[in-house]
Amino acid sequence: MSKLSRVCYICGKQFGLRSIAVHEPQCLQKWRIENEKLPKHQRRPEPRKPEAVKTDGSYDVDATNAAAFASANAQLIPCENCGRTFLPDRLSVHQRSCKGKGGGSSSRMPESSTGYSSPPVIRRPRTVVCYLCGREYGTTSISIHEPQCLKKWHIENDKLPKHLRRPEPKKPEVRSITGKGAYDIDALNEAAWRSSQDQLVPCEICGRTFLPDRLIVHQRSCKPK
Repeated sequence: MSKLSRVCYICGKQFGLRSIAVHEPQCLQKWRIENEKLPKHQRRPEPRKPEAVKTDGSYDVDATNAAAFASANAQLIPCENCGRTFLPDRLSVHQRSCKGKGGGSSSRMPESSTGYSSPPVIRRPRTVVCYLCGREYGTTSISIHEPQCLKKWHIENDKLPKHLRRPEPKKPEVRSITGKGAYDIDALNEAAWRSSQDQLVPCEICGRTFLPDRLIVHQRSCKPK
């Protein structure tokens, strides 16, 4: 990670020095909206931004970023159907394709009293989840990102001790919608997100799991008991 990058303590994504100040208030607002949508027993206390970490009196970028990433991981919420954990906005996407009791197509919104159907999806550009890092990209940029992300994955995987190295992840197959000539983007994103979670590697010191590049950052500040 560049020394100029900062990790958002809410979503765990990286931003430049100027961008992070703009992003975090917006991300916190989004977190509150998504948190309010959850059942009361799943709602979490509002995350607090970790204090800047100093080493020998100077600002420690890596340690501060590791603390922010740990804060982001603490926001994960379990799916009531399968028990796996997700950020609030990813949980709603996952549950559209997670098979639970009576699991069917529950994402369609009811018709209003005027007889007109409500929009079936939120009106925003569709995004695709990278099967390597779990981040979302536009339908055009995902094809540019994934080869770069795979190259980065190999570099970071090779840095790990041999017993922690993982086999190269396979991109999930596209599931077509019968007769429509299109694919099920929610199911594809769910499969891609699951693939990215399989890439998590445990810290040998504390046992928590991270993506390989984040593990290296985390271990710089992880202290054994």
